[in-house]
Parts: sequence; structure tokens; C-alpha cells
Amino acid sequence: MLSSYIVLNGIKLRQVLKTGCFMARTKQFDERQVLVSAMLVFWEKGYEGTSIQDLEQAMGLNRTSIYNAFGNKRAIFNRVMVCYKESVMSALFTELDGAPNIKEGVRRMLNGALDIHFDEDTPGGCLVVLSLLESGQHDEQSQVSMQQTIKNLKHALQTRLSKAKKSGELSKNLDAGSTATTIATTMAGMMVMGKANFTKASLKKTVNQVVSLLD
Repeated sequence: MLSSYIVLNGIKLRQVLKTGCFMARTKQFDERQVLVSAMLVFWEKGYEGTSIQDLEQAMGLNRTSIYNAFGNKRAIFNRVMVCYKESVMSALFTELDGAPNIKEGVRRMLNGALDIHFDEDTPGGCLVVLSLLESGQHDEQSQVSMQQTIKNLKHALQTRLSKAKKSGELSKNLDAGSTATTIATTMAGMMVMGKANFTKASLKKTVNQVVSLLD
């Protein structure tokens, strides 16, 4: 479970989760909190490995309450994925857009992803990437949603790179599209390598190499 908060490059991710996963508080329970709890279970165990019993225990609700509030396991997962995108992924995009320059933005975003992976309070990896790796367990709607998240990452990078080209921050010869794909691929790949027990120090070197592509 998350502790009081997770620090992501100075961002209190716990606070990000409160805003990004905003749901109404009912008389019975805080929907935001139970969705965050469900998110952590899917993140750790994957879709196939998560049972309704796991969700009951993590969310602190019985099966009837879960079905009445959220629907079946697939519906819960889809809500969780929205929560993840609006909190964790949004925080990384904020790091990219809020930096003083494009190189620092890319560095902060990639290092932020590493911080999430290696924080002891998270299951590690990226929920979207790990879920895509078990795509056979997901219906078409879920697969399209996850694929779109990766496309959104690439689009955000390409938009920021194109802006930096126009301002003269980057060379006009730089291919913003292919460079954005490279950075997005690196981010996804680092999450998989981290799950394979590559060290944070070794992956930070990868971050530096990718940022050097912008020189």
C-alpha cells in the first residue's frame, strides 16, 4: 500500500492520486481510496492474477458492495486504468511540461518513472506497460484504452519536442516524431528492465544517454 505519500521529483504523488482519482465520497466509503487500493492490486498481481477476493480484501468491501458501486472485475479494472492515467501518468506529463527546458523535462519525466518503480511503496513497473504484456487477458475496449495511453505519451513528447524546435532550443533537423517514439520506448523498456532487477543506477545511465540525443 502507499504510505502517506510518494515523492516524485518533489511531487507528493499521494496528493496527485487524491485529485487525479477524484470520486465522490459516499456515506459508506471513499470511492477514490478504494479505487487506489484496487489499482495497487492490479498493478502488483496483473489482471489475471487478481481475484475478486483480492479486491474485497484490498478495497475493504464485500462482493455485493463492489458490484453495486463499480460492476464486475473488468469494469473495476477499466476504472482503475482511468485513475492511473489521470494521476500517475498525468504527474509524469507535468514533469515534462513544467521543466525549464526540453532536456530537463525529458530527464525529469524518465527519472520520475524510475522513482515510481523503485519506491518501496509501489509494486514497481508501469501498470499500463505490464497490462499490455498480458494483453491476451483483456477485451478490445481495455486494449484500445491501454494502447491509447502509450500513444498519448508519444504525442505529448512529440508536441513538446516540436515546440522546442520552433523556439530554437533544439535543432531544426531533429525528427520530433521518431525521437518521441525513442523516448517513449525507453520509458516503457526501463519499466520492464526494472522488473528484471536492473538497478536504478544502471537505468539512470540510460536516461542520460537518451537525453544526450537532444544535444
